[in-house]
Amino acid sequence: MTTPVANRHLFHPGLRVALAQIPIEDGNLARNMELARVVAAEAKRQNVQFLNFPEAADWGWLHQQARRDAFPIPGIYTDFLADLAQRYQIWISTGCLERVGDNVYNSAVIVNRFGQIVLKHRKIDTLTWLTKDLYDPGEPQDIKVVETEFGTIGMTICADNFNLDRPKRVASQGAWLLVAPHGFAAEPDKSKQNSKEYEDHILKVAREARLWVIATDAVLGTVQGGAWKGWRHSGCSVIARPDGTAAATGKFLEPDLVIFDIPPAA
Repeated sequence: MTTPVANRHLFHPGLRVALAQIPIEDGNLARNMELARVVAAEAKRQNVQFLNFPEAADWGWLHQQARRDAFPIPGIYTDFLADLAQRYQIWISTGCLERVGDNVYNSAVIVNRFGQIVLKHRKIDTLTWLTKDLYDPGEPQDIKVVETEFGTIGMTICADNFNLDRPKRVASQGAWLLVAPHGFAAEPDKSKQNSKEYEDHILKVAREARLWVIATDAVLGTVQGGAWKGWRHSGCSVIARPDGTAAATGKFLEPDLVIFDIPPAA
């Protein structure tokens, strides 16, 4: 079991972050890439330094043809992200599917402003009862952090954080910031409840791991197949402080670009 570093006062400069709460469409890669392109341009206009997209922002995390359509990393989709990062001189993090031989992972990457992939994470808690035909799980020991111009940061994906040892493992490696792409979804009549559960969950992760957390959820896109067919994403993305309070939240059932200036820490 991992525990967070006690009384963390880790240095980091101020950082303008943005959560790209976009309506990802299952299986519509071209549409999802265009959404990312538009949001990245707006983030640049708003002087954002670090832009976070949701889980599986390429194909949708419950795309039923994940094993057929996933790209390698690096590959077509991450090359597209690298181009955006270089063009707009912005750091980008996002969830994306990953093919490795016969395996497919629900992965996420952080790309620096030079277009280099500096961190990759494979989702560990994949909800196998829902996605066993779509993905293979990552390994807990592979949770890593990366040293950046903004200090030490780490990454997990959505359900990974239901096991608090995952974000605490990030904290134990010296990170101050957890980047967390999400794909919370619910039946349409339960969207409001889903959004409240999502916010409470993120605030708990931040409080227990004592990390800043930037957690971007998709919005509106309807799951097109599988056991959750017809479910939709409620949005309400969250930026949480280490004390477990919300610094900023996204709109409910509306696309949003949530921008917040994380203050420096000495």
